[in-house]
Amino acid sequence: MPSSKFQQKSLLLLLPLGLLAIVSYALDKRIPTLLDIESQTLLLETCRIILPGFFAIAAACMVPTFNRKLQIATVAFIYSILVAFSLTKYQNFFTQPTSWIISSLVATLFLLPNSDIESEDLSFRSLLSKVFCIFTFPFIALFTIMVVVKNIEHSILITFTSVFLDSFLSCLFVPIYEIMLTLGFSSLLNSLVSLQSESAIIQAMLNSIMLTNMISLPAIIITRASFAKSYNRLFLVFLAFITCLTSKIGTCISVELLILMFFYPGTFLALCVSSIFLFFLNLSLQLGTFTSFYMLYQPDLILRNLAFLQLSSSHFAVIFFSMLIPLVMQIVISKIGKINHLKNKLKRRFRNSGFNLRDIKNPDLFLISILNGIGGKSNLKAVWIDNDFLFIKVFNYKKVVIPQINLISNSSFAFRF
Repeated sequence: MPSSKFQQKSLLLLLPLGLLAIVSYALDKRIPTLLDIESQTLLLETCRIILPGFFAIAAACMVPTFNRKLQIATVAFIYSILVAFSLTKYQNFFTQPTSWIISSLVATLFLLPNSDIESEDLSFRSLLSKVFCIFTFPFIALFTIMVVVKNIEHSILITFTSVFLDSFLSCLFVPIYEIMLTLGFSSLLNSLVSLQSESAIIQAMLNSIMLTNMISLPAIIITRASFAKSYNRLFLVFLAFITCLTSKIGTCISVELLILMFFYPGTFLALCVSSIFLFFLNLSLQLGTFTSFYMLYQPDLILRNLAFLQLSSSHFAVIFFSMLIPLVMQIVISKIGKINHLKNKLKRRFRNSGFNLRDIKNPDLFLISILNGIGGKSNLKAVWIDNDFLFIKVFNYKKVVIPQINLISNSSFAFRF
């Protein structure tokens, strides 16, 4: 897909999030409107169900298909059926709509471009089987998510005893909560009896979850944008901006975490690891919390009155590290990913050409390999030999392909820059 088209389609993902943020603030129960409280609540709940459906349609538009109109109609119809089924049979089970989004997008797998579909010889049996898969597999995906979540809930009920909460293993609760919030089932954890206390560990959990979503999430997205290509950077910048505005809205946070999980899994992993560090930082400082599990994304984050007027220097220090820790984690993961990408690229290149740098015997080829690895002759500043080492001084270190240099040095010389 061309970069311009990818950028346009990716920005469509943010439109439902922006509309949902506007609606959530406009229909906030604390803000008086011309509507009565029942109508205001009903309208807000309806928008929180319908607008994520538009996000599912926008995500489907990024998947190639043989018929775009049929794809959009199918995803919209499947999403509607899943919502109606879930609200009828499992009314209190789904807190956020992300599981409906994931399940409805499964239908796009059966609408991919295929020569058999586009041909006129497609049999009725093949067409019927494809229609059957389109309407069956989204429900299978939804039930699979529900079974996995139920098993996680059962495991947590057994594990999260007072003994477990008093140990350092309780730090694992924070990334687990982020994953459950991404899938739309965080309310199952909020109701745990063992979490309804005012201990230091419980307060550290609450602070870590709150800071991860309000501070760390926008910070890590901005950091990821600095490593992204131009056509992807604009999308991440807008996503970070929307995340700052919607950090207290549970539906928006779930969808934003879902974007990270599927499109940027390394960033999502860095966010979860950062939340563990934040837990220990909050636990060491013994900071009080401004919310409780009954007010934590059910469906929105509710802070206690005058919370921001009670901030101390320790709170500001934690806020600073909430930005610094994910920034460092993202930089480390991006560097590791870049090195692995270069290694795989070199391996594919040598495998396709049948050429191996370790088997170089010709001095001319060896010299060409060195020049290619350091970024060309124009990047060469000085060369000298000291004992068994070849020293190379370059103008721009960023142009040096370290994996390629390592392949050469393992067989003949050791390089130091």
